[in-house]
Amino acid sequence: MLESFLVALEDKADALIPYAISVAKALNAYPTAVWPRRDIAGLEDGSMEARLEAAAGAGPARKARAVEDLRAFAAAAEAAQVAAETLEPDVWQDPARDVLPRFARAFDFTMVQQREPGRPPARDDLTAALLSESGRPVWVVPAIQRDPAQFKRIVVAWDGGASAARAFSEARRIFDHAERVDVVTIAGPQTHRAVYQGGERLAARLRKAEVAADYRRLPSDEDAANALLSYAADMGADLMVSGGYSHSPLRESLFGGATRTLLTSMTLPMFFAN
Repeated sequence: MLESFLVALEDKADALIPYAISVAKALNAYPTAVWPRRDIAGLEDGSMEARLEAAAGAGPARKARAVEDLRAFAAAAEAAQVAAETLEPDVWQDPARDVLPRFARAFDFTMVQQREPGRPPARDDLTAALLSESGRPVWVVPAIQRDPAQFKRIVVAWDGGASAARAFSEARRIFDHAERVDVVTIAGPQTHRAVYQGGERLAARLRKAEVAADYRRLPSDEDAANALLSYAADMGADLMVSGGYSHSPLRESLFGGATRTLLTSMTLPMFFAN
């Protein structure tokens, strides 16, 4: 059982709220919803004076939206008979990129909504900050998501890296709810045989735990991220588990290429660990 997870609501949460509640119900987990405010320094355009003015003007409207969405979350949880918690916006008086990743360390994972399909992560991207600074997995819900959580088929992206290994371990309790898990390596000319051996062993571990699992090596002319998304779509997968890659020079988190592609082009929920 996953004991608890954090749900970070932002300007768009129409897909996130019902999906998060369905995950809580499916996994018998306890969600806590927050609405983190934006750091003035993280606003992308304009002078400092303009940013201060914009932040001051937007403050009441954002707080009203936060209260509205938190109440919607609480109502959805009550309707689904899911025990849940909401934290009022007044609790969050510090920049989200500073406070929320530290707070998220107290949870099994944090769930967020894809900020905007096709848009690469920005300097104030909350998902980047959580992945690079919280030390906990981040479960990203695509903006187009309308179906409740299912785990009929899960795809695990396996490249033999440390992040992929952590993602597999962090998602291990979710695999118990799956009908089938595909451990997938996008094979290239430089792929070491140890990667294949590791993938085969992961699938064998799942089968030993009575989870139906296969290991697949997929040669592809596409880049790894697009090949994985194509495979997941072809298989009708409900969730992808992947290592996430990011760095945060001067606390301006940017994703590596593969994670960036997965986030901008995702058509299914993604469970990342770094």
